[in-house]
Amino acid sequence: MPLNSEFLKLLARKNARTTVGPSAARGMGPKGTIASACVFLEGYDLRKIKAGSDEAFQLKLDQATNDLMRSLPCGARHWGSARKFFNLFLRSALYDKYICQHYGLDILEPWMELPLDSHVAKGLKSEPEGASLPRWHTVIGLLPEASLAFQRVASEVAKRKKTHRVHLDLLYWRGDHMANQRVQRTDAAGR
Repeated sequence: MPLNSEFLKLLARKNARTTVGPSAARGMGPKGTIASACVFLEGYDLRKIKAGSDEAFQLKLDQATNDLMRSLPCGARHWGSARKFFNLFLRSALYDKYICQHYGLDILEPWMELPLDSHVAKGLKSEPEGASLPRWHTVIGLLPEASLAFQRVASEVAKRKKTHRVHLDLLYWRGDHMANQRVQRTDAAGR
């Protein structure tokens, strides 16, 4: 299928609907939360997030987070949920070859945030750089200040691991990092 506006619209819809599903939104609001988030993300113009610096990107990310939060139903309007949904959406767009190329999202990759949840928080706290992180509560209780602390640690960890922080979710998803550490310790003990 040629890369035209209809094809991009279909990709955006798929991206939005597969990004914010029951697993990502568990415990984050009343019925309709997922549908509302998907409607917002399907209609979000990725050209609006483009920026020429980390600071400019953060301002646009904050605006998108606030806009998404306002679009959620009452009882689901939490900054932490909206930020997680939007970061998942952006990461998914980055990972989609057609969307990424069309919107030039690769320029944003170094600035994109790590989508936060309890698994990611636990992973970051297990890293040497994460020793002083605040206690994790919930995604819906996440406030910008705590998010910033976790993102700073994620940046430090990513730098050490020679990647970008947005990709650390692949390591921390569902505690996979702990299994990898156990395997590495077992391998080292067997030598």
